[in-house]
Amino acid sequence: MKFITIIDNEIMDLKFSPSMDNITVRRNKIAQKIDCVPLSANSFSLILNGRTYYLTIRSQLDGYEVSVNHHTHLVKVKDQLQLLLEKFGMNSEVSSHAGEIHAQIPGLVSRVFIKLGDKVKAGDKLCILEAMKMENEIPSPKNGTVSFINIVSGTNVEKGALLMKISD
Repeated sequence: MKFITIIDNEIMDLKFSPSMDNITVRRNKIAQKIDCVPLSANSFSLILNGRTYYLTIRSQLDGYEVSVNHHTHLVKVKDQLQLLLEKFGMNSEVSSHAGEIHAQIPGLVSRVFIKLGDKVKAGDKLCILEAMKMENEIPSPKNGTVSFINIVSGTNVEKGALLMKISD
């Protein structure tokens, strides 16, 4: 399986072995092999250059939230069909929900780092959502202006709840 990823605006090729125990990452024409051991449905142990990394993956509206050793990144993934459609100007992305930030898990909003009207960049920390004694940083999915905030510190939210909106 082959994918193209965009992480912090940097493009990387990912190729997974059929058994998913090896991943090859190609960045700047340099390929690296990574040994991969699944720990649960969305967590893995990776071995790269003799070092072990703990990885968790959570689905988001426009990509994936990937935490590596508790450092969180928003990752956009496109398969070969999506890249081909883009090449011919036939983007399949839905823009009606672009910029909406929803709670991916139920929890307690412990901190809010932005206020209405703030300018944010993709990846900027918006708030902290605590769940099961873990702090989850919620990053901005895009550059823009905070146009709507539906939470304050101390708010309990359900999965799927609209937290805020980022407008262009």
